[in-house]
Amino acid sequence: MKFIEKQRIQQHFQKALNRYDANALVQKKINQQLIAQLIPNLPATPLDHVLELGCGTGLLSEQLQQQIQAKHWILNDLCDVKNCLHKRLSQPFEFYCGDAEQFPFTRKYDLIITASAVQWFHHKAEFIQHCKVGLKPDGLLAIATFGQENLKEIRTLTQIGLDYPDLSDWKEWLQTNFDLLYGETTTEELTFPTPISVLQHLKNTGVTATGKGHWTKQQLNTFIKQYQQQFSLLSKKVRLTYQPLWLIARYKQ
Repeated sequence: MKFIEKQRIQQHFQKALNRYDANALVQKKINQQLIAQLIPNLPATPLDHVLELGCGTGLLSEQLQQQIQAKHWILNDLCDVKNCLHKRLSQPFEFYCGDAEQFPFTRKYDLIITASAVQWFHHKAEFIQHCKVGLKPDGLLAIATFGQENLKEIRTLTQIGLDYPDLSDWKEWLQTNFDLLYGETTTEELTFPTPISVLQHLKNTGVTATGKGHWTKQQLNTFIKQYQQQFSLLSKKVRLTYQPLWLIARYKQ
């Protein structure tokens, strides 16, 4: 599997920051489901330490802070989004700018949470092992990511896409040291007026970091024609498939 350079990912998401919130329709639904499943599994008392990896513009962070009290929040992202977070969040937080896969654990957390980020990681199974270092006994690991059918239309036409493990892979990686409290995958289908608007949507959510640079006019025209032929709906619009995947697990020592 060829890995996408973290610098490339950072550059694409940095460019998309101002447009991300308005276009992250599926990501917002994913966050809501993650929180809905997380809250019943949290203790009634305030948490000591919460870590969010790959926080982006703070969509999930904001919802978490509205529903969870914690003595110490640390938020992480590959992009420097500190100013964006300060405008958005009500509780104080510490920000660490860097690669979430290599996050340097200096304390133990009650909750490590991440949404729509781990699909970019190079070594997903190793990430689970890494989180053990930073979790308290009985601490929670909450992950929202995507399954193998995610953006299948793009992959079909371009042969480009991320490595998406399926639910059974994640369960296998978790089973030795975690009790799985919740695991689910579903399909969300978005519709767009044209294939060009699909590409614009992906650009506005940073996903074009998977791409291979600029297309020629002929390549773009071929893509448009094939997309319309293969993925048009009766309404003449075109579809784009997302496959959200959620996991909540308790660390057992």
